[in-house]
Amino acid sequence: MKKVNIIGANLGGLTAAILLGRAGWTVEMFDRLRREDVTRDWSENFDLSVFDRLELDPPPSDCYRKKKNWAFLSPDGATNVVAYGPEESPEVLIDRRKLTEYLMSLAEINATFHFEAEATELVVDSGHVSGVRVDGVFMPSDLTIDCTGPLSELRQQLPKFYGISPTPDPDGMLYVHRGFYEWGDGAPMPKQTNKMYLRQGGRPGLAWCVSDVSDYCADVLVGRFGGVTEDDVTETVNDLRDNNPIIGIEEEKEPVEARIPVRQYMSKMVVPGYVILGSTPYMTIPVMTPPLSDTMDAARILCEVLAVNDSCETDDLYVYQVRFCREYIAKEVAADVFRSWLFSTDVEEQNFLFQSELIDGDFLSDLMHGVLPSITSKGRGFFGMGVKKPAVVNALRAVLVDMKDAYDLVQDIPDSYNKTTYLKWQADVDSLYSE
Repeated sequence: MKKVNIIGANLGGLTAAILLGRAGWTVEMFDRLRREDVTRDWSENFDLSVFDRLELDPPPSDCYRKKKNWAFLSPDGATNVVAYGPEESPEVLIDRRKLTEYLMSLAEINATFHFEAEATELVVDSGHVSGVRVDGVFMPSDLTIDCTGPLSELRQQLPKFYGISPTPDPDGMLYVHRGFYEWGDGAPMPKQTNKMYLRQGGRPGLAWCVSDVSDYCADVLVGRFGGVTEDDVTETVNDLRDNNPIIGIEEEKEPVEARIPVRQYMSKMVVPGYVILGSTPYMTIPVMTPPLSDTMDAARILCEVLAVNDSCETDDLYVYQVRFCREYIAKEVAADVFRSWLFSTDVEEQNFLFQSELIDGDFLSDLMHGVLPSITSKGRGFFGMGVKKPAVVNALRAVLVDMKDAYDLVQDIPDSYNKTTYLKWQADVDSLYSE
């Protein structure tokens, strides 16, 4: 019987535990945190149709609610572009804690959980990951699934010859502070409940204000490149209150701080006996992000591959990477090309892009749903306003071409693993992030 060690009880890890346990594997799951601390009390985008693909019953209906549209505001606050989701979309806002608890209840049927158990060392024998040391004790396995995120200490221990980048570029990190404030006294429900501010108040980075109707509080995020200071949080929250009276004075919950890599695609995801699962190693900035369910789909794809051939060598595990790249990563890398360009433009250019409708609701909706966007003729940038800033219009056109090229490049991942051809493809993908 095959044995798997899953490190990190996130949604992808829990899904892998459910599916591999159901398939007869011996499953050991380790997380350094207490059981009650492995997740957060907040809601996020989620695609319910993933449960059909997993052949699992969906969570109870009290775990989720209808997803709201996002309103994107230009830096000057004068233009409000709303990205509408499809009317019958399976995407919802899901309570992350309730979803985690539901998946745990399914995983525990066949998996053994170890909380407050930190995996500190990968054990590599003859080029093969043979297990991990947890609190100093060796835990052997045929496969180790790493779900510990973009700053994984385990990944940093892999020998360099595997070709897996150990850590994200520190210069490409977005630091975020997410606070939860009491509902402002007497404030009505806003027309737009989810607002994203690009370069809010002319500041670098982003901010959002979300009306959390489940807990009746204001969810406020402040993101800055290089670090978020107390002054950043205070100034941004005070500015946002001017147009968002729902933001009260007192905080309802403990704030959350995180570091998120920007455009950090992990182009190598497998080595003998070891897999990096899903989107955790290359999380991206919280603008038009993919739903949480993508990581669960990564677990599904991995388990489908292992069901055909349970070998844990690179050649066999590589099939998982090929499928995940083509089904999910290609569209996300294309979106990252646009996101990176948008954040490189200055305030005046961003105001123009929104005011001219070169970037409109359809454009952003396509981007949020994995469709390569286009500039429509209805954008006023093509009829009068565009001639005011032809360089910006041409730059946007060029970015759309770059997005298609990036999408095609990831889709062209070699079908089977050959080190020479793979390294050439990997270098081409990595070049997207060095331009």
